[in-house]
Amino acid sequence: MKMNDIIAHHAKNGRIGLQFSGGKDSLAMLYLLEKHWPDLTVYWVNAGDPFPETLEVVERVRAMVPHFVEIDGGQRESIVQFGIPTDLLPVSSTPIGLHATGRGTLMQDRYSCCVRSIMLPLANRMSQDGITLIVRGQKNVDTHKGPLRSGDTDGGIQYLFPLENWTTEQVFEFLEDRGVELPLFYSTMKGAPDCMTCSAWWEEGRAQYLSTHHPEQYVIYQQRLDVIREAVHEHIAAFNVEVKSDGPA
Repeated sequence: MKMNDIIAHHAKNGRIGLQFSGGKDSLAMLYLLEKHWPDLTVYWVNAGDPFPETLEVVERVRAMVPHFVEIDGGQRESIVQFGIPTDLLPVSSTPIGLHATGRGTLMQDRYSCCVRSIMLPLANRMSQDGITLIVRGQKNVDTHKGPLRSGDTDGGIQYLFPLENWTTEQVFEFLEDRGVELPLFYSTMKGAPDCMTCSAWWEEGRAQYLSTHHPEQYVIYQQRLDVIREAVHEHIAAFNVEVKSDGPA
């Protein structure tokens, strides 16, 4: 079934939800589906620590589309309960590790934090609203993507990925042709982070951008990285001894 047919079916027989992050892919998807705006609801999760640049995009979109829902995320609550997110999670910073040693700093892996802070609040709200079709800006070339593909149905909900076969270059070209202004962080960062001071997702290049444009948040970010460095250094040192070993004598 073609994209327009899928949308028409759910517009008549169900409810359509477009998952919006404020990043380039969700922007391209939104403009690509402009003629369908009356038939869908745009959902955005405010995790609690958004970039001001993202908020500017969100407010523009909120003013453009007829149906917009902002969802309160749980980033702060997630950190309080499960610790700061990290890309390297030492065993001593897990709940059992803290219990076993009686010391250390509680942390969580980055995916768990995102699920708790963003994906679960989003999924719960869309379920409450009776959404039958979820539209998402997922592409086949994305490093991080779920197992579902466009047109699949899971748990009674169908998924539509209009950009599935697009390249990243095509996304940028489409937005340029439409005259869509992108957030400034795309000048140096590789993505559109949901949380300014997130202490994970190191490959995004957050430090350089924060130090230049948001120095106060940069300090918070570095403080969290210092906590992670302190927690992992013993484990890394022990690991390095092991990998340098030539094996049994």
